[in-house]
Amino acid sequence: MAQPGAGSAPGLSIVMPVYNEGENITRVLENLLAEVGGDPVEVLVVYDFDEDNTVPVVERLQGRFPQIRLQRNDIGRGVLNALRKGFQVARAPFVLVMMADGSDEPQVIRTMLRRAQDGADVVAGSRYMRGGGQEGGPLLKRTMSRIAGLSLHWVAGLPVHDATSNFRLYSRRLLDAVT
Repeated sequence: MAQPGAGSAPGLSIVMPVYNEGENITRVLENLLAEVGGDPVEVLVVYDFDEDNTVPVVERLQGRFPQIRLQRNDIGRGVLNALRKGFQVARAPFVLVMMADGSDEPQVIRTMLRRAQDGADVVAGSRYMRGGGQEGGPLLKRTMSRIAGLSLHWVAGLPVHDATSNFRLYSRRLLDAVT
């Protein structure tokens, strides 16, 4: 697909909250855009403060990747407020949350988007489904994450198996209804 022009809206907004991800961000954005860069997407890199070491790296990348937009979070510090700001400025009918640490797999984004285009208001990526996985990190943290996900699924009836992951795609319709 062709890139959207300056006046046209993308089909997918990707919101990526960052905090000093200068070391990771080039690899993460290059991998992401290798997967979906030919599609009409915008990537919103949302940061809290100008001194964040992610900002100058992303500014350099914007010359190569016009889909990337830097967005300062003026709502309040932290991931939750960065997500709120990203949702607020996203222009597409579908909004994906992706972390800047490389923990999310861009190869599944098109599959997630197809599910949303078929009518799902939320599509959740999971480390615990067939083909998924979690690499690195302390064993205790991985174990607690798995227990939390299973508990929320079986005890609370939450229809996901990985409740601690932010790798989710939302319809604009849902975001407008809840934000």
